[in-house]
Amino acid sequence: MIESEQIKQAVADENWQKVLNLIEPNLDEIQTNSKLNYFFVLSLFQTKHYVEGLKYANDAVDFYMQDEQGRELYFSLMLACQDFLDAHRFLGVLHKHHFEDLQEFEAKLMTAESEAREQSQTLKQRLKKFYHIGDLAIVAANKALEAAKQLPATEYFQAAQFIFVDPFVHPLIRATVLENVVLMGQQGTVSYYWLDKQNHDVVLDDLKGILDNPANQKLTDSLQKKLANLDPIMLTGISKEKDLYLSYVYPFADQVFSDPDRWVEYWLDEYYGRIHQDGEATQSIEKWQRKFKDFTQQILDGTDYNK
Repeated sequence: MIESEQIKQAVADENWQKVLNLIEPNLDEIQTNSKLNYFFVLSLFQTKHYVEGLKYANDAVDFYMQDEQGRELYFSLMLACQDFLDAHRFLGVLHKHHFEDLQEFEAKLMTAESEAREQSQTLKQRLKKFYHIGDLAIVAANKALEAAKQLPATEYFQAAQFIFVDPFVHPLIRATVLENVVLMGQQGTVSYYWLDKQNHDVVLDDLKGILDNPANQKLTDSLQKKLANLDPIMLTGISKEKDLYLSYVYPFADQVFSDPDRWVEYWLDEYYGRIHQDGEATQSIEKWQRKFKDFTQQILDGTDYNK
């Protein structure tokens, strides 16, 4: 059992190592106790354990969003980790919820990005790997994608526009980069190579996240209606596949999933081993389904895309 008064006193005394020592034997409690999580994360920050601190803060992100001191600590952790991508995304969420006095956050982010540019050699290496992410197998590409979170927004967006039209980038990687750019608040029109092997003009201002679209809502509603009470385990499995497929077709989900109920019926037929209905709609779904399964198998195998 954690002695909360001892912890509060250690925080008041700024004895950060003592705070860590008091909380660490009972780490399970910080999953459910947001104030305890805050004290633990604050102590990790003060002892310069930034990556670990951000990890535990992410477990209670709703608290850090709503608490003023929590927002400041969470943002400071992201900057200390040079996680500029998530810092921009976090700022975007704060703006969306109409939080005031964000100028200080924005100024700190600009300063941190400027300091990162001074580490020119490190920046060049990250940028080069990100630009050429299409040359990497899936596992290495995912690592490069994660490392690119430490690129300043301007450099990230510049590289992203090259990635958008690189035909050798896996669709999941390309879609993730596009979503990142959108949630960072970048604006304008970009050229985007899609699954039809054509470049399309995409207006960033019109886009939201991968799962934030009418097609996903209709698919989710249909799956819930048919499976929530009947087979919740199957519902979870199909929902995960659905989310992956929506990533592949981003940002044109509504074009592919124009008849959500028929898609759900097709998936249920697949899982139950039933014969699919004949017709053009089923043939179109089968064509897309083969594409999706190929993309997913490349991820599972860790192989190169389109080579």
